[in-house]
Amino acid sequence: MSPRWLGPVLWWLLVAALAVYVWPTRWRYDHLTMDGNIVPVRMDRFSGDAEMLVPDEGWVPVEAESDSSGNATPAAL
Repeated sequence: MSPRWLGPVLWWLLVAALAVYVWPTRWRYDHLTMDGNIVPVRMDRFSGDAEMLVPDEGWVPVEAESDSSGNATPAAL
């Protein structure tokens, strides 16, 4: 016979493993439309950085556009 505490300990280990390795994942995926093409975009949940997938270059950082005063505006995704 196994000890009574073994079942709950294994259950909590499984829950902890899912919490660490599955949720939350590092990247949140979305898309944007550029010149009629749909481009995949991924956002880092930890740093807030966004990158878009360019076919020949791979994941490239999404840069904010500058307005007329020279200030960067947030990139719209």
